[in-house]
Amino acid sequence: MAWEGYVCISFFSSHFSPGHGLLGSALLLSASMASAGEYGVFSEDAFLDEMPVVLSVSRLPQRVDEAPAAVTVIDRDMIRDSGAWDLSEVMRLVPGMYVAYHASNVYTTNSMVSYHGLSDAYAHRMQVLVDGRSVYSPLFGGVLWADIPIVLDDIERIEVIRGPNSASYGANSFLGVINIISRHPAEQQGTFVSVSSGRSRDEVVARYGGRSDDLTYRLTASQRNDKGENVRIDNPLSNSNVWALNKFDDKLIKMLNFRADYHLSAVDQFEFQFGFNGGSRQEGWSVDSFYPRNKSVENHFEQLRWRRSLDLGNELSVQFYHSQESTADTLYPTASGYQGLSFNADVVAHRYDLEVQHTFSPSDHTRLVWGGSVRLDQTYWPLYLNRQDSFDFHLARLFGNLEWRVKPEVLVNVGAMAENNDFTGTDVTPRMAVNWHFAAGHTLRASHSKATRTPTLYEAEADNRYRVPTGVPAFPQADLIFRSATNGLRPERIASTELGYIGHLASLNVDFRLFHDELTDLISPYKYNPCNPTGTLPNLGGYVVPPFVPAGLTVPGIACYGVSSTASHNAGSAVVKGFETQLQWQLGQRTKLIYGLSHTRIASPNEDGQAYTNSAPTNSQSLMLTHRFNDRWSGSLMGYQVGEVRMVGADSGPDKLSYFVDTYRRWDGRVAYRFKAGTGNGELALVVQNLADSNYFEYRHDNQPPGRSAWLNLKLDL
Repeated sequence: MAWEGYVCISFFSSHFSPGHGLLGSALLLSASMASAGEYGVFSEDAFLDEMPVVLSVSRLPQRVDEAPAAVTVIDRDMIRDSGAWDLSEVMRLVPGMYVAYHASNVYTTNSMVSYHGLSDAYAHRMQVLVDGRSVYSPLFGGVLWADIPIVLDDIERIEVIRGPNSASYGANSFLGVINIISRHPAEQQGTFVSVSSGRSRDEVVARYGGRSDDLTYRLTASQRNDKGENVRIDNPLSNSNVWALNKFDDKLIKMLNFRADYHLSAVDQFEFQFGFNGGSRQEGWSVDSFYPRNKSVENHFEQLRWRRSLDLGNELSVQFYHSQESTADTLYPTASGYQGLSFNADVVAHRYDLEVQHTFSPSDHTRLVWGGSVRLDQTYWPLYLNRQDSFDFHLARLFGNLEWRVKPEVLVNVGAMAENNDFTGTDVTPRMAVNWHFAAGHTLRASHSKATRTPTLYEAEADNRYRVPTGVPAFPQADLIFRSATNGLRPERIASTELGYIGHLASLNVDFRLFHDELTDLISPYKYNPCNPTGTLPNLGGYVVPPFVPAGLTVPGIACYGVSSTASHNAGSAVVKGFETQLQWQLGQRTKLIYGLSHTRIASPNEDGQAYTNSAPTNSQSLMLTHRFNDRWSGSLMGYQVGEVRMVGADSGPDKLSYFVDTYRRWDGRVAYRFKAGTGNGELALVVQNLADSNYFEYRHDNQPPGRSAWLNLKLDL
């Protein structure tokens, strides 16, 4: 035990100078906490008994050391102890994950969660599911984290597959998959109330769980008022508004979630879920082309699932869900000469998805899961599609995964997904993995997989233009074209190889992964003129542009201005390689340390000026230290260090291609007191984020998270 402590403390000390992070000090602190009590006895049987069973990697329930890909499991204790305010913040604990607070500023002020970089603010190369329902947005891609209708207290665990997983979940499961699994209503009976209040943020959550014969249900409602970033940036790069002011990002989030589980018979179970998330959202920033404004958001979903238990643990399930993402928004230009103009920025996006899945055992040594799904996305988006009707997108899938225990110590997983969609046609994405338990408590995994990413609606179909008056008789109106529709895009492709080790050393659990990913056909924007120039250069309301032949983009009498227009093409490539590790160290019966490290290197020609090479921090680390002082008092300390980075799409900095966001370090803390509340239980917690009140940037130099933020949280579970 003393040897393990020496190794870990020496490791931290070699990576942090005394004047910078305090992660080495955290190890010393944890060692002192552990020394105050007795170390427990951790046997191999206990290790296997406590090893998480994951459901998301292959769609088969498997122990972590038998899954065909690396996976991080964040349980509800970790979520609570992390002191996270937003769901996106929990992902900071995942090795290789990059989280940027409120990074995007078009369509939504949304946090960015990306894995291994290569991402703009919308992080559209990763799939996110909630109870198997995709929340990947059809517009810009990625996930609207603040709009997911679930509260942290209703989450059972989060399974994060660190690597491509198109074999199980199809295109867009490109760099990784996050599956958020909610708690069963049977575990949340009675009344629950949570009240939080602090700097620039307040929240009230109320939940009731009940039972009637074979029916259990849960209803949760909440309201959150989040003031977001500070108005002004502390220590900006310059005093110009571009670098001195943050975005307008206040949010009022109203949420309702209902889940009911009904046992129709001894073998049949029916599950229904409904969720709503809505409210006002600020949008805009100081140098926006449109005035800052409040827009109205209303998102909801309905989900049905039927399960039938078959013999020998086999199962048949059918799932259907519908989701709607909608925004009511109007843009008002800020430029002189355009006062009085407005543009419809409403969005209504529907998704209908039906999936059938069958799990059975063909033999004593094999298990097979297979199934298929069909999907329809209908999107009304006049601002970016230049049409007043909805755009339909169809998707069909067939998948399967076979688990074969060749020997007691050798397990083989072979799986694939066949997918057809309207944008890129048909693709097959396979995966093969071998897990070898070469010694008790020690497993090696080797796997190879391929995955694709389908172009987003914005990349494939966007026709973003603004029709404005010119004051020129020959051309009374002009189409200012900023984005043109792109035809013939291919899917992005990745071929991923990894070697992994999962082991148990006394009280230390280790998960180590080497990866080598080759990415091709990456979709990137490029500048071009979609109009056909002819003739001379008249003056159009202050703009000197040529009159253009319509070329299908305009109607007679309307000029076309598209000199700065962008479209997309498959021009990018990159090789991503490195290693990651997760350590869980049970320092004592009351003290636990969870540590993550990621080392990532990207090689790329950086076509079209896309900064793939530096779009992931070379080194990033996270730490969670938890300690239970006694039956009532507990505390946790979180540390994050993220290396310098230049994300794709963040190239509007002062030096363009040499634009980097510096390394930052941050500490969060939480102290909680548990008590009896009548026949129930209560907890009062103080959470402080950014303990050192550090001023740092994430993603861009005009994106600065709040300074030290503290709030009190009172929970009553009655």
